[in-house]
Amino acid sequence: MAVLFTQHWDVAPGKQNAYSDFVMTSYNPTLERLGIKLVGGYYVAVGMGPRIIAVGLTKSLHELEQALTTAEYQDITSRLMEFVTHYHSKILAPTGRVPMGDYKVQTGIWKFNQYWNIIPGMEEEYTKFVKEEHLPTMEKLGVPVVAGWRVVVGSGPYIVSESSARGIVDIAKAIDTDDFRRVVRKLKTTYVTDYHSRILAPTGRIDIPYFMQEMMKGL
Repeated sequence: MAVLFTQHWDVAPGKQNAYSDFVMTSYNPTLERLGIKLVGGYYVAVGMGPRIIAVGLTKSLHELEQALTTAEYQDITSRLMEFVTHYHSKILAPTGRVPMGDYKVQTGIWKFNQYWNIIPGMEEEYTKFVKEEHLPTMEKLGVPVVAGWRVVVGSGPYIVSESSARGIVDIAKAIDTDDFRRVVRKLKTTYVTDYHSRILAPTGRIDIPYFMQEMMKGL
């Protein structure tokens, strides 16, 4: 079972250049070496902060636990704190309601993430709604849901619906439709609480190195 490890922070004032150098040359390579595969780095363009979200993936909770308990991880995280504020992290597992396949880096992709808690006792009806209405509607609008996650460690809301798009214009067009408003209204008034959403822009700190690695493979 794939496990997602997300870290959230703001860059400390006046440390942007030093932060970028540290992340690219030290922090990201260390996480990769420890077995946390980096699959996304995002800036929250619209929605609640903190503004930076780093996304890592492991094959299991046990693998993630092994990485997080190493002295090397503790050291590199302590160094990260020199450059960031408002840090927190979460561990997420698939909900099983969204076909996900092989979750991997999506270069240059924007994200439209929706967050909520399921109303107790509504799980069966909620699952039917997601599969029959929410997923098809998002697909039709051009912002398909590529993953569904539940937060197993960390603060809520505890369900994350992750959609992908080529740019913010595609997301804006999708959410400014009657179909989107209808499906979200039904979601919020019948099945869930604590709803909010974010539009995430790729930072380039994950996908650019990945893109270069893929190019080098062909040489």
